[in-house]
Amino acid sequence: MKISTKIALLFAAIWFGGKMLFFNFQLFQEPETYPYQVFWNILCLLLTMAIGSYLEIRKQDRSQSTALSDIKTIMSGGLIYTILVATLLLTYYSKIDPDFNKHQIEVSKVQIKKMLDTPKGLKDTRSSRPEFASMTKEEIYEKLIQNPQSMFHPRSVFVISLLGMLMLSVLNSIVLTAVYRRLIFRT
Repeated sequence: MKISTKIALLFAAIWFGGKMLFFNFQLFQEPETYPYQVFWNILCLLLTMAIGSYLEIRKQDRSQSTALSDIKTIMSGGLIYTILVATLLLTYYSKIDPDFNKHQIEVSKVQIKKMLDTPKGLKDTRSSRPEFASMTKEEIYEKLIQNPQSMFHPRSVFVISLLGMLMLSVLNSIVLTAVYRRLIFRT
């Protein structure tokens, strides 16, 4: 097994351990502090890619190395981490904390109802989409709550986190390649 794979497994376990600690001690569980959990994930992804790829690239013959091969090496650890963490998120929101998504849906329903209860909010909503012009307030409400219900489903969280972390992995690999080639492994 490659060292970057081992590092990815290690940091996915560290991330999940931190996620479970946050859950068990009810840290960063409010909507205002939830971005700290996202930053925790981003930090673990970056450390996975940086440490794993550094250890891999250090062993390579630098005279035969290209920027594209460095990006591929860096992406390998990030991709494994991304798949593992997205799968763990699916499990977490399906089995461990399904109430979080239910709470988010309820909050969205309250916000939508509050918006539609004001004349200005109802008028703005009707003017925002042509199909709402002839609908009643209740029909508009039913249409609008479908979006949060699908968005906060565990499978949707899985897909969104998978895509987001994949994009972040690509950007991290490009930046880390530039750092490695310009600063650390200069020839």
